[in-house]
Amino acid sequence: MRAALCSLFIAWALSAQTLPDGPGKEFILSQCTTCHPPDQFTKYHHTPEEWQAIITRMGSRIPGAAKKDLDTVLQYFVTNFPKVDKPEDAGKVNMNKATAEEIATGLNLTAAEAEAIVHYRETHGQFKEWKDMLIIYGVNGKKIRDRQDKMAF
Repeated sequence: MRAALCSLFIAWALSAQTLPDGPGKEFILSQCTTCHPPDQFTKYHHTPEEWQAIITRMGSRIPGAAKKDLDTVLQYFVTNFPKVDKPEDAGKVNMNKATAEEIATGLNLTAAEAEAIVHYRETHGQFKEWKDMLIIYGVNGKKIRDRQDKMAF
C-alpha cells in the first residue's frame, strides 16, 4: 500500500512538471487535478472563448473559487494552450466556423444538408471530429465519411 501511494505521488509530480510555469499553475494543481491528471491539460488547445466556457463550467464545481483565481486560470490556459490553425488544415472547410453556404460548396453537399450541420452545431456545440456529424438527421453519412479529408475542426 505504501509503495503504491509513493508511486502515485511520483507519477503525479512528474506529470505536474509537464505544465508550464506561470500564474494559475498552482491553482490548477491544487484544485483541478483532484479530477483531472495534470498532463491532460496539455492535450487541449482552445480559443479564448472556448476556454472561458470551460472555466465557467468547471469553476462552478470548485467550492469557494474566487473570480480572480478563475480569471488567472483562464489567462494561463489562453496563454499556454491556444488554439492554432494547423498548416495541414489550409484549404479545408472548418466545420466549426463555416457558414452553410461554405459547407455546401466546399464539401459538395446539398444546401439542406449544410444547413442541418450548421443548425446542429449551433444547438449542440462544436464538432471534434467528422464522426460527430453522422448522427445529424438529414445528412448523408456516406458523403460525410467520403469527404472527411476536406474537413478541419
